Amino acid sequence: MNPNMAYYALETKIATKKGHILNNKDWKKYIESDSVEKLAELLKNNPEIGKVFKDINNTESERVNLETALSSLRKFEIENLLHYLSGDYKEFLKTFLIEEDIKDLSLVLRKLSRGESSEGIKERFIHSKMFTCLNFEEILTAKNIEQLIKKLKGSIFYNGIKNISNNDVLNREFHFEMKLYLVLYKSLLERAEKLDRNDSKTAKDIIGLRIDLLNIQWIYRAIKYYNISSQEIYFYSLEGGNILDNDKIKNLCYSKSFDEFKLLVKDYFKYDLFKDLQDTDIDINVVVDAYMFNYIKNKNYKNIGLIISFIYLLDSVINDLTSITEGVQYQVPKEKLKGYLAYKI
Repeated sequence: MNPNMAYYALETKIATKKGHILNNKDWKKYIESDSVEKLAELLKNNPEIGKVFKDINNTESERVNLETALSSLRKFEIENLLHYLSGDYKEFLKTFLIEEDIKDLSLVLRKLSRGESSEGIKERFIHSKMFTCLNFEEILTAKNIEQLIKKLKGSIFYNGIKNISNNDVLNREFHFEMKLYLVLYKSLLERAEKLDRNDSKTAKDIIGLRIDLLNIQWIYRAIKYYNISSQEIYFYSLEGGNILDNDKIKNLCYSKSFDEFKLLVKDYFKYDLFKDLQDTDIDINVVVDAYMFNYIKNKNYKNIGLIISFIYLLDSVINDLTSITEGVQYQVPKEKLKGYLAYKI
């Protein structure tokens, strides 16, 4: 057992957390909520999810408050689990918090590129104040994209975005965000190399599957919604996947048709990832979330995989609860709303 990871304490802790978060009776009540206020009250009463509400600075919008609290759940749980790790294992886990930095940085980016006021933006931040890799107080003084990029000089993101203009961001927002996510997954894989051999292999296996699914999500959306070349789609794809090596990614990016793309994915994954998308309005995000959720939910890891799988399970939970929030607000029929969730109730 690795001395840098208190495995048995973590196993008990995570099992308890999962039991609270994935309580089927609670989720049925969430679905049946008749207002966002009622849903928020139910979530506040959950022994685990309710903990994130105490640090949320309320705004005038109940939905914004709720979605901000939910988005903070992953950060809250990672910070809690860090107490059980030390050395390279602690540094590895802290790397996952870069994603919260990216989400908040992207929020600032959108405001600046559209010329919108940043008033109240702090209340929507979810990054870890203890472990952020950015100075958000300084970032918030930027008046435009050029100033923002200058303020990121010296950060892990700077080299990838230093040549992006305001016009790039305004017209192709994904351009900026994909650059940031390239840094995140490169950092995760580099940190995984510093773990013990078995832990390193498990970490790269799980993160590799995540990268595969993000590439599928990215290429799917790029082909279907963005007017960009196959070369550019390929350029923004992530490296380090398990199933999709460089040649397979290139084949997907250069698919001659959408049908060819879907057939290639089915061949590579040995699974029809898109079967639930046919003749429905289910989003690709739900499809990849469901695949990841089903892959990890019954895994019984005896190493670092215990933590990584829990983090990715939280991603699916947060996305599902956000979908429920939207569904409740817009009064989506309950049975239809269930179809938008990775967690099948």
